[in-house]
Amino acid sequence: MRGVILAAGRGSRLGEATASLPKPLLVVGGRACIDFAVEALLSVVSEVIVVTGYQADQVEGHLRQRWRDSPIRTVRNLDLEAGNLTSLRAARASLGRDPFVVTNADHLFPAAMYTRHFQPGADVTIACERDRTILDDEMKVLASGERLTDIAKTLTQYDGAYIGTTAVGADMTTRYWGAFDAVAAEADVRTASVEMVLARLARDTATAPRLQWIEGLRWYEVDTQEDLDLAREGLGA
Repeated sequence: MRGVILAAGRGSRLGEATASLPKPLLVVGGRACIDFAVEALLSVVSEVIVVTGYQADQVEGHLRQRWRDSPIRTVRNLDLEAGNLTSLRAARASLGRDPFVVTNADHLFPAAMYTRHFQPGADVTIACERDRTILDDEMKVLASGERLTDIAKTLTQYDGAYIGTTAVGADMTTRYWGAFDAVAAEADVRTASVEMVLARLARDTATAPRLQWIEGLRWYEVDTQEDLDLAREGLGA
């Protein structure tokens, strides 16, 4: 299994904090945000592929220095104004038909994320939470049993929230990339996202992703200055 970290975005909602420093390199708890994702993934994958874009040289330089003895490679997404579907597309050639986990550089998960909280299976599995208040701008999920039936920020009825991590098992890579190609052909590239692929898969009960409800996980998302402040308060500056 391989890991993919999406780290290409501008992080524009953070304002001056990312004017010259890319969001993956913002320091929380004494280390860069992206280090949380790398550390967690390396416990379960054979290689981590980091998709860079905005200030790519800085991110790639950090990875070479901080993780120089680890199986990490980088690929670039030059279409910074597009949705994150283009970032996963940039990593696709490196993945081949291998199973993989895809996550975000701004999700600060503990090291035990994939060994204790979220275990990939043979199918498509998505990490979700439900035992807390779901915020308006979160990616909401609707389920039937343990299977996804819909995913969108605009859902008015939902069972919980998707927390940005998907595992695609060996039995489902072909179907996942088929859904990916269908979304890429139909959607506006400016807003096309990996969550749209999950919604596409959910149309068919044979391919509907499995929800894994995560409990007892202390993690942070760094999307705004308020998020950054909360993360630093919880994990240290």
